[in-house]
Order: sequence, then structure tokens, then C-alpha cells
Amino acid sequence: MRNASRRQTILIALFLVIVFFFMTMFRMGVVRGASMEPTYFNGQVVLVRRMNWFSGRLHRGDVVLLRKDRDVIIKRIYRLPGEEIDASGPNGPNVALATFRHDLADYYEQQVIDTPRGPQTRLTVPEGFVVVIGDNLKVSEDSRVFGPLPLRDVLGVVPGAPPAPYDNSGPTPGSSQSTALAP
Repeated sequence: MRNASRRQTILIALFLVIVFFFMTMFRMGVVRGASMEPTYFNGQVVLVRRMNWFSGRLHRGDVVLLRKDRDVIIKRIYRLPGEEIDASGPNGPNVALATFRHDLADYYEQQVIDTPRGPQTRLTVPEGFVVVIGDNLKVSEDSRVFGPLPLRDVLGVVPGAPPAPYDNSGPTPGSSQSTALAP
């Protein structure tokens, strides 16, 4: 009887360690609204890996849970710190995504450059911030409306999220190309 009791104690302790690990490394998120359709739907529950010291770097295209004012929202990372956004119109083979409100330009680092089409303003995501958008571009309220969000507000990443339903490739940091966000 004593061996059985010891095994039960070990199994209970192991179970509690696993539960503790799960609770500290992951959280559950519930999708609210249609902004992430067709990837995620209203009411769908997603597993989110919490951001901590052991978390890897964020990547373009990651689906993240983040704090926005008093709300917790789920969006996809469109641009990382230091990456450029061309808010002047369609550019190259990328799918046109949406228009940034003109009054949001103050949230980005701005640089006017000469191009064959004339002078263009390049917007760069400030250090310590990310630009997020929803997969359903027609209804999503995202960085196109409220600007970039601080990295400190990213609560976690949805592991194994499917790719974006639009072209999210854009330029790599330091490249001369940029991606347009236009209607």
C-alpha cells in the first residue's frame, strides 16, 4: 500500500508541475469580432504563448494578443520596429492593404525621398513599436486607425498561426523597397 501511495503523490506532484508550467507559459484568448476572419472567427478560443524572457523574437506575420487601452485584442504583426511603410499608394507586386489616416503620420518617423514618380514620404515604424492589422481588412480597426503599438503591450503570440490571407512579405529591414497600404 505504501508504494501505491507514493506513486500517487509523485503523479499528483508531476501533474501540478505540468499545470504550473502551462499556466505560466500559455494563456487562452477569445477572438471577439470579425477583424481576424477568415483566419479566426468570433468566439474562437486560441492558445497564446506568453511573452517572457524565454520568448523568441517577434516576426512579421505573427498573430499576437496585445493590450490596447483597456482592451485585449488579437491582430497580426504587419511591420516591426525600423521597417518602412509607404502610405502614398500601391507599390510593386504587393497587395494593396488599406490607407493610413493622414493624422497618423505623426506616430511614425518620416523621411521625404525623391522617386521617379516624384517626392514621397516614407514612414518608418519607431523603435519599440509594431504595426498590427487584422486579416479582415475591410472591418478591422488596427494600426491604420490608431497607429503603432508599443512592444511592451504584446502579451503573447499564437503558435502555429496560419499565414496572412494577403501579401505580408514587403521589404526586409534595410531594403530600398517598401510596401504600400492603399485602398
